[in-house]
Amino acid sequence: MHNNSIVLPTILLSLKNFLVFSILFYLPLYFSNMGFSGLQIGILLSTFAVTSFASSFLAGLLSDRFPVRYLSAISFFLLIVYLIAFSLTGNFWIILASFFIGGLGNNVADISLTSFVLKVTKKKDSGKPLGVFTTVKTLASGLGALTGGLLLAHLAFRNVFMVLAFLFFITIVFTLLVRKIGTFRYSLEHYRGDLWKKEVFFFILLIFVFTMHWGAEGTSYSLLLQENFGLDQTSMALYIGTVWIFFGLFIFYISRKIQDTTSLKRIIYPGLILSGAGHILFIIPSLPFSYFFRLVHEFGDAAFEMFLLVGIHRYFPAERIGGTSGVVLTVTIAGRLVGSLVFGPIGDQWGYQYPFIISGILTLLCLLIVKKCEW
Repeated sequence: MHNNSIVLPTILLSLKNFLVFSILFYLPLYFSNMGFSGLQIGILLSTFAVTSFASSFLAGLLSDRFPVRYLSAISFFLLIVYLIAFSLTGNFWIILASFFIGGLGNNVADISLTSFVLKVTKKKDSGKPLGVFTTVKTLASGLGALTGGLLLAHLAFRNVFMVLAFLFFITIVFTLLVRKIGTFRYSLEHYRGDLWKKEVFFFILLIFVFTMHWGAEGTSYSLLLQENFGLDQTSMALYIGTVWIFFGLFIFYISRKIQDTTSLKRIIYPGLILSGAGHILFIIPSLPFSYFFRLVHEFGDAAFEMFLLVGIHRYFPAERIGGTSGVVLTVTIAGRLVGSLVFGPIGDQWGYQYPFIISGILTLLCLLIVKKCEW
């Protein structure tokens, strides 16, 4: 199918990312100011991941069987409920319940829209259109982090939550414009056959270990910048937001280098080295050095993003890519979840630099997994 088909889904997923990331990195600050402990913050953020983990394969199956326009509209409605709950209460248990709802909505949107793009993208020369797709949604995330941080420097968190909920409501209208494509019903045996392969096992194992460092970022990134570097809300927004924008540009650059003959090892080897080393070194207590090594880390993560998307597109049949990509994304969420549960308390007890040191070492150890692969 023609790659113009990915334009509206790319815009919708980018809008979703812009709105979600406008508060994502700052939620630990909000919860910390409310008096929540590091363990409670880790539980909240991991709950978002738990819900996504539990729903990923189901969301993938649904995206193979039902039109994406309806799935994305429902997911955006769930995100509205999630944000409104934040704005109306400071009760830990209600916020915990809202994280279940928000995690489900966020995950269904991610999987349904991404699988749609993978289905309509031609196998030949797929690196470029998939790179554009990933670049745009990543730049939206960076702009969201930047915009949200600047808004939070002048507005209360709860006011920002309500604004985001209203914008999600408007976005629902545009989800209904996504065109329909063929839907299919396959047995679980078909999906198991797609996944039950040695190269897929190592692909999934690498993803799990690598994404643990995202859990460290989710629980400790903004707190490290505040406590160790003394950044205020505006400075933090500029730091996080511009880094994410560079991340998107790095993805675009890497995607232009990927050909049909490019091996996955060639994509991921430098990515692991740069991501792990940059993750460890960005804690150096000098803001210019920290920022530089953060960019090094993001270049490595950009390579991983393309490795992930190109790997899914190459390994799995298009007609079942919703369910199979749902399993792969379940693994990324599991890695983030374990990382949140492990590194949240470590940062709280030992210092916010330690989650980055430990998870950076784990990322470098992923090189041992790649050596076992025949990609």
